[in-house]
Amino acid sequence: MFNLPFFGKKQELFGLDIGSAMVKAVQLRESGPSYALAALGMAPVAPDAISDGSIKDPPAVIDAVKDAVAKAGLKTTDIAISVCGRELIIKKVQIPEVPPKELHGAVLLEAEHHIPFAADEVYIDYHVVGTQGGQMDLILVAVKKSKVAEYVSVAEEAGLNPVIVDVDGFALGNQFELNTPEPGTDAVALIDIGASVMKTNVIHGGATIFARDIPFGGNNYTQAIAQRLRISFDEAEAAKIGKDVGVKWEAIVPALEEVSRELSLEVQRTFDYFSSTAESERIGKIVLAGGCAQLPGLNEYLSSTWGIAVEMARPLDRVEVPPAHAEEVAAAGPALAVAVGLGLRRAGDKGK
Repeated sequence: MFNLPFFGKKQELFGLDIGSAMVKAVQLRESGPSYALAALGMAPVAPDAISDGSIKDPPAVIDAVKDAVAKAGLKTTDIAISVCGRELIIKKVQIPEVPPKELHGAVLLEAEHHIPFAADEVYIDYHVVGTQGGQMDLILVAVKKSKVAEYVSVAEEAGLNPVIVDVDGFALGNQFELNTPEPGTDAVALIDIGASVMKTNVIHGGATIFARDIPFGGNNYTQAIAQRLRISFDEAEAAKIGKDVGVKWEAIVPALEEVSRELSLEVQRTFDYFSSTAESERIGKIVLAGGCAQLPGLNEYLSSTWGIAVEMARPLDRVEVPPAHAEEVAAAGPALAVAVGLGLRRAGDKGK
C-alpha cells in the first residue's frame, strides 16, 4: 500500500515533520553538490493532540499541517513523513548469510523472534550493514500499520500525498551526514529531544548501528516547572523558553536541574544497553537536536555528566539559506533536524 523505504536520501517533494509540539515543513532543492532551502513553514500543534508519538486529536493536527504548509507557500503535495514512539521497533539482528533472492524471506522468519506484534499488524523493512564470517548484520525495522495509518491519514486529510514513510531517528542521521561529511572514526550518538519523545540514533561509518525511542521530552521540563511554581502548563512553557510571564529564571532552575538529571539517567541507560550489544564500539560524540536541545546550559550539563563531548545539531549548516529565512532558521536551530532529514528524501530511494 505504501512506499516504505525506511533508509536513505526525482520527484519533487518536501519533508513534513509532524511533532507533538510543532509541525515543520521543509523543502530542499539540489544546488550543485549541496542543497538550498526552497521553502520553510512551521506551525504549533495544540497541547496533547499528539502524545508519545500517537495522534490523539486528528483535526487539531490536520489544522497544524495545513498551517505549516501554507506558511511555507508550498504547492507540491508529495511529502516524506516519519514516525516514532512505542509502536516502532528498531533492532540490530544477525542471520546466516543467504543469497540475495532468499534474503527477504529469511528476514521475515527472523523478525518473528524480535517483534511482539502479529506479522499482519506491521510493516517490516531492513538494511544490511555488514557481512563477515558467514553472518549478516541487519538493522530490522517494524512499525504497526495502525501507527502509519494515523500519520498518513492526517496528511491526506490535509490534502497531501505521503510517498515516503521514514523513521525520525533515521531522518536525524541523514541530516547529520549532510552536514558532517567527515564524521570521524568513533560512533556518534544523535539525540533528538522532542516535546514528548526522545529519539536516539547511534551511527558509525555512515550507518545506523543502534536506535531507540524514549518516552521523555521537553514536556517533562514544562510539567515540572508548572508543578513546582503552581502555574499553568502554558505559563510554564513560556517561562521555560525565556518569555516574560512574571517568573524569574532563578525560580525555575531547580525544576530544570531535576529533570535534566532524569534525562541524563534515561540516556545513560540507553548507552549502557548499547554498550552491552556492541562491545567494540565507542561513542565519541553526542549531537543534540530537537526543540528541547536549546534549553540553556543543557549541553554543558550533559557533557560534564557523561564525560563525552556534546554539541548542538546544525541541520542547515551546509544548506544555502535565503536571507528571507535566515532569522527563522536561526531561531529554530536544532529543532529542524528531522524535517531537514526528511527533506533530503526522494521518491523511490533506498540508499544507505
